[in-house]
Amino acid sequence: MSGFYILDVPEFAPVVAAARSLERCRVHAARAGYLFVEFDGEIEIDRAATGLAEAVWFGCLTGGLDGRIVRFDATSIRLAPTNEPVLVC
Repeated sequence: MSGFYILDVPEFAPVVAAARSLERCRVHAARAGYLFVEFDGEIEIDRAATGLAEAVWFGCLTGGLDGRIVRFDATSIRLAPTNEPVLVC
């Protein structure tokens, strides 16, 4: 299961709303103050759709990611699933 954790606060609500609008995303209930946005296949969220300022935008993945960042810039986030381990020993 690939996805990202996002702090359940009003500042990040537009990212969660954008993810909910994507067919390949499912938003799971908050646990320990974080929502889990699960995704199947590659997804892209445009910053313009969220209305977030860059400072908030660039903080939206700080909760953690189980997947691969394909693109993350001031315009959009594109994420892909992976079955690679989070930690490599």
